[in-house]
Amino acid sequence: MSNTSPKRRNKNMWTWGIILVLAIIIISFFVSKGDRTIDPALFADVETFEDGPHLKGNAESGLVLIEYSDFQCPACKAAEPAVSGLIDTFGEQVAVEYRNFPLRSIHPNAQIGAQAAEAAAIQGKFWEMHDLLFENQDEWSKSFNPERYLVEYAETIGLNVDRFRYDLESDVVKDRVNADYDEAVALGLQGTPSFVYDGQAVNFNDFVNDHLDLSVLAEEETSV
Repeated sequence: MSNTSPKRRNKNMWTWGIILVLAIIIISFFVSKGDRTIDPALFADVETFEDGPHLKGNAESGLVLIEYSDFQCPACKAAEPAVSGLIDTFGEQVAVEYRNFPLRSIHPNAQIGAQAAEAAAIQGKFWEMHDLLFENQDEWSKSFNPERYLVEYAETIGLNVDRFRYDLESDVVKDRVNADYDEAVALGLQGTPSFVYDGQAVNFNDFVNDHLDLSVLAEEETSV
């Protein structure tokens, strides 16, 4: 005769049920990542672009504000309207350059997010992926399998998905992200978003006030 009480049996069933669910999730994760072999012949005719800085605004202005950012960082998402507004208002006076600073120790999906943006850049659509990553941050950043969402975003912006998947985990893309990260560390940046001008960390608002012609704001108000 069993001495196991109904309460203990129910507890054991719940425990094994949880273990089974976790096992299914883990197995699904590794199966989805298992076969990454992609034949380059599938995208031989896809147009690609040379690696270069990710700039918005007037690159000839001589005034370039560098933003070191993390696609999984809520503060970076919150800062994007101000950064975009800077270009909308002062786009003839300044350029903003995006560089990657994925805070891997606290944002486990930040690295793959940065790689997705760089993979999109190879097909000339860095900013389109940049915008989708921030807009959908709550979706992909909390996933055990963010690649699923990243591929969907690639389809949404019209990328060749085979090429995107090939580049997503490539050494070229990883090296680009890691080079940006190493620069941020060498500059002593403590978090994201961080802004750098002329090799020095700066406060965003101080940069605007010190280097831009704010009379543009008055002109816009007058024209409204």
